[in-house]
Amino acid sequence: MSKIRVWAVWMLAILSIFVLSACAPVAVPATNPAGDAESSSAAGTVEIRLASYGLGDAWNANLEKTIDGFREANPNIQVTVEFRPIDAYWDKLQTEFAAGTAPDVTINQMDWVIPGAARGMFVDLMPFIEADQVDLDAYFYDMEPEWGWQGGLYGGLLYAGGQALYVNKDLLAAAGLEMPSADWTWDDLLEYATALTNEETGQWGLYISPVNPPYWGASFIHGAGGTVLSEDKTSCTLTSPEAQAGLQFISDLIFVHEVMPSPVTLAGQEDPFLTGKVAMLFGGTWQEAQIREAGFDWDFAHMPAHPQTGARSVQMGSNAWSVLSTSEHQDEAWQLVKFLMGEGGQSGMMTNGVPGLTAVVESEAYLALHQPQDISVVTSDFANYGHDYYPTPDTGEWWNAVGQEISAIWSGEATVAEATERACVAVDEIFSRRPAEWNQ
Repeated sequence: MSKIRVWAVWMLAILSIFVLSACAPVAVPATNPAGDAESSSAAGTVEIRLASYGLGDAWNANLEKTIDGFREANPNIQVTVEFRPIDAYWDKLQTEFAAGTAPDVTINQMDWVIPGAARGMFVDLMPFIEADQVDLDAYFYDMEPEWGWQGGLYGGLLYAGGQALYVNKDLLAAAGLEMPSADWTWDDLLEYATALTNEETGQWGLYISPVNPPYWGASFIHGAGGTVLSEDKTSCTLTSPEAQAGLQFISDLIFVHEVMPSPVTLAGQEDPFLTGKVAMLFGGTWQEAQIREAGFDWDFAHMPAHPQTGARSVQMGSNAWSVLSTSEHQDEAWQLVKFLMGEGGQSGMMTNGVPGLTAVVESEAYLALHQPQDISVVTSDFANYGHDYYPTPDTGEWWNAVGQEISAIWSGEATVAEATERACVAVDEIFSRRPAEWNQ
């Protein structure tokens, strides 16, 4: 567990917690006690609580060590770290918020932040950012699409994560292939996958997970010029020809070209990339530590471009720190968040994810952590082609509905047209129940 990234747990959690973001609104306290609280300069030492997932001894110790840097620089602010299980984390936080017993700062997820912000749980950090002149342009990762809501910003970046294309170099060498070039296309991907597929040995060219299919399929949807939602996030757009073309490419990999296994084919088997049964994996950055222990030579490849348009897309996500609106010490809580999203926090936690600060992600220290592989292949794709997760107050509900329908494409139980039509019917029905202010 010590090597699991926060983002790994986020991806697992998203499958079970998504529906929670559609729960009934949490009651917002009648008054905001933050305005009545005395500042640290007037009242001496201030005690604040930070809650986070507990991700094993190594990760927990690293966070404590990172926060020690804040403690040393801010002796008047005492920080207590509360490590909690991921299971029911969001439920517990909402319950504490309603009772007025929530921590001052919490780790946050993309599927929680907008539902929470829409219900008044989190503090808008933009006034603090502007007052302290925090340079958001210093981040290669734009926080606003995922952590912004109606002009506010409700999270300070912990670190980023997203899709990464892993390539088994041993299998490439056996097939007489070099690593893909930076300008390769979907057509090249298919050629590689065909050359790397061996029916006799049970080897497949590539693998795109059927778990959470909207996430994995989104890069191809966007690459083909499609979208999942309209720009204002008020309607489903999966039935557009472009979106369907992206999903059709995936379907054809399985059922026409037969270079990618279906979920049924892999049922009950171990991870096919780790066992050498798949040559190329459209995976996540959080899988790197496990792949490093697999015992074969590998590296990262750039995401391929659409053969006609040259468009690329990488589905991304991140974790951040948020200040609870019930905190009586919001100024001090912000100082902690500012440290954690700044160079001290980003450098301190860079062994666990992709830092958002350009200076840190391009540093020799960070690059050395991933050698002999070239992590800059991934981070440059993030910076140039990253796409947000379409966060909305009801992300959990509609994303779960899309996943249920789109998964039928992977299994062959529905055509792309059938699955996307059903998905959009479900999504638009969910959107029809929104409060009017969510569409502003």
